[in-house]
This record gives sequence, C-alpha cells and structure tokens, in this order.
Amino acid sequence: MRNKYDYNNDSSINGLNETLIRIEIIRFIQEVNYWLMITGFFMVIFGVLGNGLALIVINRRSLRNTSSSVFITYLAIFDTLVLIVHQTGLITSRTINSYILHCFITFFTDFVTFCSVWIMVIMTVERFIAVHSPLLARRFCTLKRARYSIYLLIFIAFTLFSLTFPLLYKIDNRQRKCVFRSQYHTIIRIIKPTIFFFIPDIILLVNLFIIYELFVARRKRTQTLINPENAINQINVALFNRQQQQLTLMLATVSLSFYIFTTPIIIDFILQRKPPDHRDIKRLKMRFLLSNLTVLWLQISSATNFLFYYLAGSKFRETCLQTFDDGYICIRRNLEKNYQRPRHSSGAVRTSNFCMEMQHIHPDYRNLAQSTSIQQTTTYISNHSSKRASNDTISSAHLNSRQISKCVLNIPEL
Repeated sequence: MRNKYDYNNDSSINGLNETLIRIEIIRFIQEVNYWLMITGFFMVIFGVLGNGLALIVINRRSLRNTSSSVFITYLAIFDTLVLIVHQTGLITSRTINSYILHCFITFFTDFVTFCSVWIMVIMTVERFIAVHSPLLARRFCTLKRARYSIYLLIFIAFTLFSLTFPLLYKIDNRQRKCVFRSQYHTIIRIIKPTIFFFIPDIILLVNLFIIYELFVARRKRTQTLINPENAINQINVALFNRQQQQLTLMLATVSLSFYIFTTPIIIDFILQRKPPDHRDIKRLKMRFLLSNLTVLWLQISSATNFLFYYLAGSKFRETCLQTFDDGYICIRRNLEKNYQRPRHSSGAVRTSNFCMEMQHIHPDYRNLAQSTSIQQTTTYISNHSSKRASNDTISSAHLNSRQISKCVLNIPEL
C-alpha cells in the first residue's frame, strides 16, 4: 500500500509538471506574439498605404459620382482601422497591463471588423440591384442612399456591441483582461462566426449571379455594336453600362476573395469547440499557432483589397495610373520651384552689382539702358544718412526689379 508520503510526492510532481507546462506555454505564446507583431507591423504599413491610395483614387472626379465610391471609401477606412486596432492590441498586450485598455480594444476590434464585413455585403447587394434591375438602380443606387445605409450600419453595430459586450464578457483580475463568461462560451462560439462569416458568405453568393449577368450583358453589348442601326442609337447607353459593369466586376472580385480569407478562420472556430488536453503541450502549441495564423490571414484581406481593385478594375487601374502621373508632376513642379527660388535671389544680387559697376564704366549708361531709377536707388543707399527720400527715389524703388531685368537685357547691346 502507498502511504501518505507517496501521495504527497505525486501531487508535488504533478504541480511541478503543470508549472513547467505553463511556463513553456507562456514562453511559446510570447514568441509567437513577437513574430506576429513584426509581421503585422509590415502588413499595417502596406495596408494603410494601399487603402489610403484607394481613397485618393476612388474620390477622383471620374469615379466619385457613383454609389460604389461611397462603399469603397468607408470599406477602406474600416479596413485600415481593423489593421491598426489589431496591431495595437498585440503591442499593448506586451507593454501595458490594463484591463480597461484590453476591454476597449476587444470591443473596438469586434465593432470595426463587423462594419468592414457588412459594408462588403451591402455593396454586393447594391451591385446586384444595379445589374439585375437598372430601373430600381436609378432609385436605390444613389449617393444619398449609400451614405444612409452606411450610417445605419454603424449605428446598428455600435448599439449591438454596446448592449451585448457587458453581458458576454467579464474581467479576469488575474490576467487583467476581458474574457468570455463561461456560461456563454459555447453560444459565442456559434453566434460570433455566424454573424461575422456564415451569413455574409451566404449573401455574397449572389456574386455568382452578378458575374453571370455581366457575361450576358457583355454578349448583348457585342451584338449591339455589330448592328449599325442599334449602335448609332444605343452607343451612349452601351458606354455607360460598360463602365458600370467594369466597376461591378471589380467589386465582385473583392467579394469573392472574402471566401479565401474567411474559410480558415471559420474552420478554426469550429475546431475550438473541443479544446485539446491541457497536458498535451504540442497540441496546445499547434492550436494557439493555427488560431493566430487564421486571424493574421483574415487581416490580410483588409490589407490587399487595393490589389484586387487594381487587378480587376480597368477604370480603377487607369485612374490610379493617372493619379501617379499627377502626383509625379506636382512633386516635380514643387522641386523645380524650390530650386529656382534661391537662384533668382542670388541672380538679383549679382545683377544689381553688375549694373552698379557699369554705371562707373559708362557715364552715359543712363540714357542707353534707362537705368535712372537704379542710379537714384544707389544714390539713396550710399547717402542713407539723409532721412528724407525724394519721390523719384521712392517710386524708382518700387520698379527696381523690372528695371534690373531691363539692364540685364540691354547689356549685350552695348
């Protein structure tokens, strides 16, 4: 029989093993978070630049008069916020131990992610209406209604998360962070992926119908242009529909890419319903690594929308290249202006000195080059002890720059 000392030894060994396991897991988590923070930093830079460029391009005169420009503008804003908030959460988790900050970042991450996903859904529905029913599009697909739909989405999202956040989360005083309440853990694992991913994925399936409608419209447009009688009567309508179809194809491509980035995290949410044994260190490490990689993969969707805009939208690509050309011309003009400014100032000093020397060499230079004002100004400077200046001297000082240029132009004629 085992005595009480054997049981004490076993409990001590088990406690020591659990402590070692916890220490190893903590070190692994810190190492993974460190590399995720570095990777996320470069991804944030790329995403902010890409989304910022998308904002500039989509709000140019050739594209900003469409309702889709409103959705792309707000989508770029919320995608940028998703990247920044997620990266801020990784940095503050290593530097600042504050449950208030952690709760705020948790709330704001859910809020901006929800808005980003559902803006894409609303944009897809709007494109479906525009392609399927052009008559309804004139009524519903307008700039005003697009803005109202975005404002309504933001209001609903903020109200929803403000009411449910205190009910679903609690503060863990030991870890000083927000965690799910144990009684709602299973429900959250079902509801959260449903409203963030499952329902949007189902609605975004209408992109398949949109692509089919675009194919049919393209074939009809080709037949219209082949027939001379119809081409003369419908050329303007065909051009307008072509622009709308190019924009629709671009947005449909972005929506379909959403499946590529969300499928791994959906699978991970399902797998997390059965957590691994806490004693299996390898499985714990693998589960933590895969969970964070799926989140990182989801963040990539917020950073790469600009690439899909550029590759799939010919009008967007053309406007983007024009934006680069305009920016290059503007920078070049500013550099030339800054370079020529000191040259003009130094040139003016050399010209005035040269004209003063010419006055001593040629006594009649006043009659040849009309430099009376220059001589009077020079006389005034040399005789500055006189406190009163003549009217001729004052008036000549105002015309000094123009008559210096005359002096320079008349010098070769001497």
